[in-house]
Amino acid sequence: MRYVKTVVLAVSLVNILGCESSGPDPKVEACVSRGVSYFKQVGSYPTLKSSPNIGREAEDVARERCNRTTTAF
Repeated sequence: MRYVKTVVLAVSLVNILGCESSGPDPKVEACVSRGVSYFKQVGSYPTLKSSPNIGREAEDVARERCNRTTTAF
């Protein structure tokens, strides 16, 4: 029984460590850059001026949207 618990723990640890990212995703970063450019273009930079994100940082909103889908902008 102790052996099984050890194996399960080891496999879980390997899975968790393997899921760590090695840095920012270039696709997400490119999307965020496009989003920031868009918000600058429409005059909502550095803070957004329209609902539902009034007062939020444009970069934060862009990153949130790009983390959902890299085609957001």
